[in-house]
Amino acid sequence: MKALTPAVLIYSLLALVFTAFCLSAIQIWHQGYGWHDQQRIVQLLLLCAFAPLAILLPQAMLPRFAQLLLIGLFLVGLCSSLFAALPEWALKEWSRYAGLTLAALAIRALARRSTWQSIILWAMAAVGLVHAFQFLIYYLTAFATGIRMLDADLLFNGFSNPRFFGQFQVMLMPVIALLVERCRQQRRTAFAALLGLALISQWCIAFTLGGRGLWLGLLAGHLALLLINRQLWRIVALQAGAALLGFMLFLLLFKLIPLWLGLDPALRDSLRTGFSGRERIWLWAWEMALANPWLGVGPMHYSATYNPIAAHPHQVVLQWLAEWGFAATFIALVLGAWGLLHGARHLRQASSNELDAGLWVAIVGALVLAQVDGVFVMPYTETWLALLIGLALARWSKPVMPSRIQRIACAIISIPVFMVLGKVLISEVPTLPQTVDAYMTQHHTGWTPRFWSQGWIPM
Repeated sequence: MKALTPAVLIYSLLALVFTAFCLSAIQIWHQGYGWHDQQRIVQLLLLCAFAPLAILLPQAMLPRFAQLLLIGLFLVGLCSSLFAALPEWALKEWSRYAGLTLAALAIRALARRSTWQSIILWAMAAVGLVHAFQFLIYYLTAFATGIRMLDADLLFNGFSNPRFFGQFQVMLMPVIALLVERCRQQRRTAFAALLGLALISQWCIAFTLGGRGLWLGLLAGHLALLLINRQLWRIVALQAGAALLGFMLFLLLFKLIPLWLGLDPALRDSLRTGFSGRERIWLWAWEMALANPWLGVGPMHYSATYNPIAAHPHQVVLQWLAEWGFAATFIALVLGAWGLLHGARHLRQASSNELDAGLWVAIVGALVLAQVDGVFVMPYTETWLALLIGLALARWSKPVMPSRIQRIACAIISIPVFMVLGKVLISEVPTLPQTVDAYMTQHHTGWTPRFWSQGWIPM
């Protein structure tokens, strides 16, 4: 019997923690922890696994200017953290973003192997398939138990708020669509049909929960795809067909059947036009940015100043301006623009296929949704976004060995990431339910998620 090699142990550890991460949106493991806290804990475990492994795993090289921008970004963020009112809280946010960057770089290298690429995509689709199945089961249970009540907020699982589910869906639905198209091309009819039903069900859920930002993100991503390369129209047509069938299923389940049974389902208003208080938290974020233009108030420190609405601005650019300052935000925007232009350039090539289209729509959709929602706050969605960006980097760049500067920078950054996030797991997680309850009882606050489900930084 052959001994296990270090590489096998590394990959087995990653697979184990990644499986736990996927399952964190399917089943609650401990009643003391809600969905948000459970997903944050597993996210930190995954990032702690990636931190040391980012040094050991083979990396793919970033362009020199991208390396310098990333190093500059995290140096500015580190200074902002050290000068913040509560540096230990700021360093948690800084370490999380640094860990997500290391994870994306590691996935970029791993995804050169088609096995890892398939594992990530199919794992995401499997989570969406389970959610679709649970949604239909919960719908039938409403009648089988004799309750005869249809409340949209009781029919989805895995997230404490339907908006958080929508953040996952904006990336999930393009991934399912690309897998449907791939299975169709490979004549795997049964898998294509199963995934197609899951996609239709996900659209029905989207219409049920009234996700305006989700619809906007998907629309923007698909329109951009058509403008860049019309040859990839099949993905757009597939998504449009699934949306139409999903809307018909929504009408059947929540309009015709309730009308026939004399029920009045409790649904979210899909046609609301207000900002739901966002204009106020946006204004507070902008004022905070103007008052602290150089380094911001510190990562996560928007949630150090209490307001009656939310612990984050629900707008990623304003969040970074307020917390990291103008310089760091500018660097982040330049990096984002470079990534999108790089992806668009690859999409225009004749070799681009359904994988490129699906990754493009998922990433662009998430970035658009981040302009009106907390995509870069919620643990499950921001981690999936980092993983998909890693797949996109692997697909859209040449396999070149990394420079010495990149390896040294990753090694240096991985040390505080592992230490800070590891300390959180050891010192905060065991007593988290009691700490959260005590804070909410003392300060009379509700659930406002940020790092934990009780998102206000204790002052």
